[in-house]
Amino acid sequence: MAKPTLQLVQGLTHKPATAVILIAVLLGFTFVDSLDLTEEYLFGAYAKHILFISLIYSVVTLSLNFVTGYVGQTSLGHAAFFGLGGYVSALTTSLWHLPYGVAFLLSGLAAALVGLPLGAPALRIKGPFLVVVTYGCGEVFKFIAINLDITGGPAGLPGLVSPTLGIAFNDIGVTGKEAFIVAALILAMLLAFIMHRLEDSRVGHAFAAIRQDEIAASSMGINPAYYKLMAFVFGAFFAGLAGSLFVHYMSFVSPDMLSSNESIMMLTMVVVGGARSIPGAFLGAFLLTITPEFLRFVKDVLGLSYDPWLVLFGLLLVVMMRVKPQGLLGAETIFRR
Repeated sequence: MAKPTLQLVQGLTHKPATAVILIAVLLGFTFVDSLDLTEEYLFGAYAKHILFISLIYSVVTLSLNFVTGYVGQTSLGHAAFFGLGGYVSALTTSLWHLPYGVAFLLSGLAAALVGLPLGAPALRIKGPFLVVVTYGCGEVFKFIAINLDITGGPAGLPGLVSPTLGIAFNDIGVTGKEAFIVAALILAMLLAFIMHRLEDSRVGHAFAAIRQDEIAASSMGINPAYYKLMAFVFGAFFAGLAGSLFVHYMSFVSPDMLSSNESIMMLTMVVVGGARSIPGAFLGAFLLTITPEFLRFVKDVLGLSYDPWLVLFGLLLVVMMRVKPQGLLGAETIFRR
């Protein structure tokens, strides 16, 4: 019974009409308070903050799927691209006063350029060895950000300007978060559309061949090195764009964005939602963003002295690996025996 239900959910999520309905619901959630239908807000700033963070992590999870899902390479350095995009956008707007649109594109391009050398180890190593190398590379970027004066050191860079399109994002909507939500939603939908089209393309078939058997793919004329680097560059580019939008929303960037904890959380979102599953990426991002906030509320209500999420996070991974290793909406597990 569970398998047909899962197939139904996946089928509905891939239908364009369903996607339009979901977008309409999110936009309604975002702008309903602007209609002044009630004296108090139906959805306050906190709820919209959670929605924005969930959408940003949806973009990051989708971008990580290029590497982890499509070519089957497990990376623990994806936060480096996310944080690098944030730092490039922060520096170009605060130091060189470039328009945000230019800084936004530069953040993605800079992350993509860094994705080339960071993806180079994937050409020769795989599995746990690649995990260690990408983890180490991510930590290197973090300590570079901590020790450079131009990046603000451990304190980061506060007071970043709000993006503008004739009017500042902070001045749009009743909470100032509405424009950021729309921008994150557009970015997420654009990436989801690109990935959906990619799956049945020549590139998508090459990714699948490399993922299933790299030696067989090479014998068929597919260049694994080229497509692996392509996956890293694509993933890094969109993670950098997400980092740019995130830091200007927070009006702050710090080395914590490049931490291994962030990379682990991003990979966990892929694992929970399901590798190579577009709806799974959204589900994993929303689930792992909303659940900690809900448990924080439970902690305050019950007066607990510890954060229950720290316990349930590990338990969730153990249960997922045992019961549903392919993820909630994934086709197969990303971890092979």
